[in-house]
Amino acid sequence: MQVAVLNGTLSEMEQTVYIRRVTAKYPIWAIEKLILDVQGDYVDISCIFHRFRDLRKMGGYCIGEPSDWNPAKQAELRDTLPNRIDG
Repeated sequence: MQVAVLNGTLSEMEQTVYIRRVTAKYPIWAIEKLILDVQGDYVDISCIFHRFRDLRKMGGYCIGEPSDWNPAKQAELRDTLPNRIDG
């Protein structure tokens, strides 16, 4: 995780406290970048989360994200019936 401190300085201990606070609030998210914007006595916290790719498998091959496909392959995905597994 990258930590960026803007408009001021924070000690390593203060940064660690903010990192713990954010990871406690978003325990299942992968945080790519934490931005700490120092505004006098206050610190604005913002996060950039890691974007997980939506990979698809067609015909036994992993072929990437549907948004990158050509129109014919996207139509094939829309026409595909999901394989339901009764459990």
